[in-house]
Amino acid sequence: MKTNNNKGFTLIELIMVIVILGILAAVAVPKFFSLTSEAHAKNKQSVIGSIKSGLNIYAAKQLVDSGKRGFPDPDGMTNFSDILDEEPEGWTVVAGAATGNDSILFVYQAGTGDADIYTYKYTTVGDSTKYTIVDE
Repeated sequence: MKTNNNKGFTLIELIMVIVILGILAAVAVPKFFSLTSEAHAKNKQSVIGSIKSGLNIYAAKQLVDSGKRGFPDPDGMTNFSDILDEEPEGWTVVAGAATGNDSILFVYQAGTGDADIYTYKYTTVGDSTKYTIVDE
């Protein structure tokens, strides 16, 4: 009696494994890309929160030093060291001369393309007792 003792996988088994791996990849890859864009959004939110905290600390120091609460003048503000301890990665400040003397731009470069550039405009209101930061 002759036994057929072939070891290995059949073509059907291999095709089924490839199909299952393809389905898993089709589900996982879009989730990865959405996680990346969510990370960029959270980074933007945290830096804007840091900027707001820095501006409020600046105003509190002005209140203690001069007795009047005020925010930094956009015309004189040239970099993040005016309000933050360190410059956030991927962020730059465009000085007031480039945007008009009444505002500055905080620019975030998330990637390499033009679609990955986000700009926020900082403006003081009235006698510098209030400010706005808006998405440009």
